[in-house]
Amino acid sequence: MESKNKLWLGLGVVCVAGVTMTACSSDENADMADMDHSAMTASEGGEGGEGASSEESVASDAVYLGQLAFIRGHLNVGVNLYREGDEEASATHMKHPESEIYAALQPALEARDAPGFADQLAALAIAVESGQPLADVEAAYEALLQGISAAEQAVSDQDARLLGEVIVDLVSTAAAEYDIAVGDDLTLENAHEYQDALGFIRIAYDNLDTLATMTDDTSTVSAIREQLDLVHPAWTGLQPPQRLHTQPSVIYGAASRIELAVSRL
Repeated sequence: MESKNKLWLGLGVVCVAGVTMTACSSDENADMADMDHSAMTASEGGEGGEGASSEESVASDAVYLGQLAFIRGHLNVGVNLYREGDEEASATHMKHPESEIYAALQPALEARDAPGFADQLAALAIAVESGQPLADVEAAYEALLQGISAAEQAVSDQDARLLGEVIVDLVSTAAAEYDIAVGDDLTLENAHEYQDALGFIRIAYDNLDTLATMTDDTSTVSAIREQLDLVHPAWTGLQPPQRLHTQPSVIYGAASRIELAVSRL
């Protein structure tokens, strides 16, 4: 994740004059689009890059909190799909956190003496996969969110800069997931990745709300929110249309400008 972030920070500096959070021109966004697939292929693994190694999660609080945020993003879209009656799609979003992210995260939980939440994660997945009543799914979801919150609280010295780094991670990875979701002509190729990306943007907003309570730097908070507001319309809802209207380069560019803003915290 670090190599990707440095790449897009470099691009963001080109697109931003001084410290003003202005959008890149269409030509600059087009240049970014040409680099999207090669950059992500060179620096990312997994679906869109949200998977980090156990060693990274143990060593870095930002990576650790980022992995927990990715789990929240998957669960957010999964539960909301269930609420809309799309049980099959919901179930696919429940499998990824349980089978991939959590397994790699366990050493980091142990290193921080953080409570695990494997039982809650499995309970929610079972509730969704077996088609249990929505009330039961909601109860399992709430119990899991409490477990994730307890794991997050194991990082006692959280500050605005740390949460800002998590937001950068979320938006950068949302860009990569969205990039996988669309073809060169913006036709939909992967609904699951489109939904993952939306979940990560939603959790980025949640983290920004928390970050805003930790700093008096309202201009930086506003600059980050401006970029999130810029890209949020790329997702018209949980169920994607067959043709999207936003180039991945727009989201990559927003990630780079958010990173530049976070560097000032």
